[in-house]
Amino acid sequence: MKLKIQNSKLKMAAAACLFLLAGAAMADLEWINGGVPKNTPEKTGSTVKDAPPVDNPVPAGGDQDIIVSHLTTCTKILNQYPVDSVNFFYQNKNTQVSYFAYFLIKPSSRIHTATVEWYSPSNLKIAKYDQEFRVGFVDRLLTIQNETYQWFMVNATIGLDHLHPEYGQTGMPRDVGLYTVHLTVDGQLVGITFFYIKPEETKAPPAIATVVPRTSQPLSMPMSTPVFHAPILPVPNSIQ
Repeated sequence: MKLKIQNSKLKMAAAACLFLLAGAAMADLEWINGGVPKNTPEKTGSTVKDAPPVDNPVPAGGDQDIIVSHLTTCTKILNQYPVDSVNFFYQNKNTQVSYFAYFLIKPSSRIHTATVEWYSPSNLKIAKYDQEFRVGFVDRLLTIQNETYQWFMVNATIGLDHLHPEYGQTGMPRDVGLYTVHLTVDGQLVGITFFYIKPEETKAPPAIATVVPRTSQPLSMPMSTPVFHAPILPVPNSIQ
């Protein structure tokens, strides 16, 4: 009888050790995934703390610390950077509209997803582009005013004369008016920009000359009419 009690105590001690080890392993896993370390096991079916539900996006100003540092529309992306900054495009002059954005996030090792959505003047979605970023705690680090962030860059292009399916374009921007581009990061709307599609650019009429052009030859002056029509006689020699 005494032996059985000792064995039961050993079993209870072993179970407690296993419980503590499992809790420590779970805390390390949560820390690596960007969550807050805890001493209690995670409930089944829960998500990482900084991962908002897909069907219920976090509104702007939520718990996430996302800063959009630069976003613009342009005529072209060259070497992963905009060649200009333009917010109006002509149907008969421009062939595409490009979008560029930088955003900053507090370091974590989670997978971030940036979504760029394009809307027509009638609020019709004409393009949607998703880009995933798989990084760790030590990747893409940038320190600004003693604060450390991870930087990310996303760009997308839609065509005015043909579709760009690689950027999720499903409609052509043929309507004249104001278009908007929404940037969503991890389900949180973080930025909106806009641009105009204008009708065909009208050419300016040629300038009308207001100065009389100079001729190569000087103008001839009219000769006056002679007063006398009699022949000119020679002057007689003076008398010596």
